[in-house]
Amino acid sequence: MQLLKKISLFLLSSITIYLVVFAVLFAIKVGGIPLVYRATSGQVWEGGKTYRKFKSFNENDTYDVFVLGSSHALHGYDPDIFRSRGIKMHNLGTDDQNLMCSYYLAKDYITKNNCKVVIIDVYDRVMTFQNLESISDFIQNINKEKTAAHVALASKDIRAINMFTLRQFNKFSAPLLINKEVIKDGYIPLNYKLTKPHDEIKWRYKTNEYQLGYFDKLLSYLSNSGFKVVVVEHPLPYLYFPPEHQAFLNDINPILAKYGVKFYDFTGKSGLTDLKFFADENHLHIHGVEKYNNLLIDELSKDGIFTNTIKN
Repeated sequence: MQLLKKISLFLLSSITIYLVVFAVLFAIKVGGIPLVYRATSGQVWEGGKTYRKFKSFNENDTYDVFVLGSSHALHGYDPDIFRSRGIKMHNLGTDDQNLMCSYYLAKDYITKNNCKVVIIDVYDRVMTFQNLESISDFIQNINKEKTAAHVALASKDIRAINMFTLRQFNKFSAPLLINKEVIKDGYIPLNYKLTKPHDEIKWRYKTNEYQLGYFDKLLSYLSNSGFKVVVVEHPLPYLYFPPEHQAFLNDINPILAKYGVKFYDFTGKSGLTDLKFFADENHLHIHGVEKYNNLLIDELSKDGIFTNTIKN
């Protein structure tokens, strides 16, 4: 009993000291920015596009489809194009969104009452890495407290816990980051064009068991919850076909087969790899998005995922 009291006292003292130090670092500002951003790593500012898109998202609205994924999703799926084909879609993509974030986003935001179909956009590069900054952005800027807590704890990283603590302190101040990009039902269009490509891809695909584990959990949750699930990979310029793409397919195919989910691989799709369709080495220009989205809707309609769509 005495030992338990000592442990409890130690934990209470540690938490108190942690919060006091955090409060001091938050209160001290350098150039108008709280010192905590400089004193701890992995911190991102509150505000920006993730903050704006979730602040305006109403989960009580009903949709035909949600899109999950990284910036390929964020910039690659236009709700207006889906709407023109008779499909109501909302884009839930965020920069570098990893599969752990996608999993908790699905669990906490997607219900049988607000959605029928879930499109998961995957990308070899995002499946290779675990980007702390993108996790921190998610923790700081998503509008649900429980989702931010889920992601912080699941990351098993003290820096993510720090970000969740910062989230609590930021409730008493206005967001630092102002973003004025056009956001349409979660989608951010890219109007510029790829003009001077780099010479080579500077990353290589490597199996990441952590990401694959959450990919499995995400498909399990959605499939067992009765959603129609589609996994896609959107086009890339012919100069930037992902290295070891077959190794990536070898990693995800057993998981797809486990849940009977079909994969639509547009990575090297003929007619969609020309540089004129891209804003940069990774993301589609608005005209590329139009061509890709209509082709994807055609494919999904042919396979019975979407019904009563308007012919393009």
